[in-house]
Amino acid sequence: MYWGYSPALDLQTEWGQRGLSGSTDELRILIVGASDGRHILKTLAQSHGYAKRKLIFHVMEGSLELMARQMMLLTVALEPSQVLGLHEKTRLFLDIYGNILVRPNSARYVADKATQLIHMVTDPDYRQAKMPLLKLDRLKYKERDYLEDIFKFWQKDGNNIFHPRAHWDSRLRRHLGTRYDAKEGIFDWDYHMRLRPLGGERINSREYKHWRGTGIAFTWPETECSKPNCTLASGVVLIGDRLCHHGYLGDIVSGPYVNYGIECEDEDMLRKTNGVHNKRSTDIAERNLMRLFSELQTRQPYVSQAYPEGE
Repeated sequence: MYWGYSPALDLQTEWGQRGLSGSTDELRILIVGASDGRHILKTLAQSHGYAKRKLIFHVMEGSLELMARQMMLLTVALEPSQVLGLHEKTRLFLDIYGNILVRPNSARYVADKATQLIHMVTDPDYRQAKMPLLKLDRLKYKERDYLEDIFKFWQKDGNNIFHPRAHWDSRLRRHLGTRYDAKEGIFDWDYHMRLRPLGGERINSREYKHWRGTGIAFTWPETECSKPNCTLASGVVLIGDRLCHHGYLGDIVSGPYVNYGIECEDEDMLRKTNGVHNKRSTDIAERNLMRLFSELQTRQPYVSQAYPEGE
C-alpha cells in the first residue's frame, strides 16, 4: 500500500517489445493496483522518443487514499519550473512519497494543494482549467465525496490529528511482538537475508534500517523531517463534523526504494568501491526523478552531469 514493489516502466516500450498491435495514434492503458503513478510518469516522460500519439490511462486502485495520493504526486510532477525548480521538485516528491514525517515546507505544500484538489473534485470546470488531463467521470458521487474528505484532512496540515511517530511505533510493536526489543538485529537480518537476495543490494543498509525504525526513507543532511505526512494516513472518515482516521496501515517491511531507487541509466550512480555501492538508494531515486521531471518539462533526453572518477 502507498507504493509499488517494481521499478517504474515505460509502458510504450513494454507495448512495443511484446509486439502488440493497435492504433498508432491512440494507446489506451489499464493500470490496476499499481499503488502509485510511477508507470504513468515514466511513460509520459519518455514519450518524446516515440511517434506522437494520444495516451489514455485508466487507473483502478483498491482504496481512494491511493487515488488521492496519485493526484497529489501528479500535481508535484507537473508543476511548472517557475513554481518549483527541478531540484526542489524532486526532493518534494520523494518527501511526500516515502516519508511519514516530512519537511515543514513539504507539509505546507500538501495543505495548500489540498485546497486546489478539493476544487478539482467538486468543480469540473475548475478541474478542466487547472488539470485537463485528469478525468474523474467514472467515480461515483459518494467516492468523490470521500476524496473531498481526504483532501480536507490534508488541509489541516496534520497537527493534532495525525501522530505518525506513535502510529509507526505501534505497527512495529504489533509486527515484532516479543522481538521488539531486538528490532535493530531484526532489521539487519531482514536486510541481508531478505531484501538483498531479492535485488535490493543497491539499497544502503543504513537508510533501510533508518526507515524501518522511523518511517523516514529519504533524508538529506541539510534538512529535517518534523511534520506529519497526512497523505500516508489510512481510512480517513467523516464522523459528524470531525475527520478521523485509522492511523498508518502501509508497508513497514520492504520500503519505498524499489520503484525509483535500484535502477539507473547513469553508470556513475551504480559505481562500487571495494564491493560497496557509492550511492544510496535515495541518491539513485533523486537522479531518476530529476530525469523524469526534466524530460516531462523539456521533451528532450536528460543529460546528467557525471562526476569524474574518484570524486
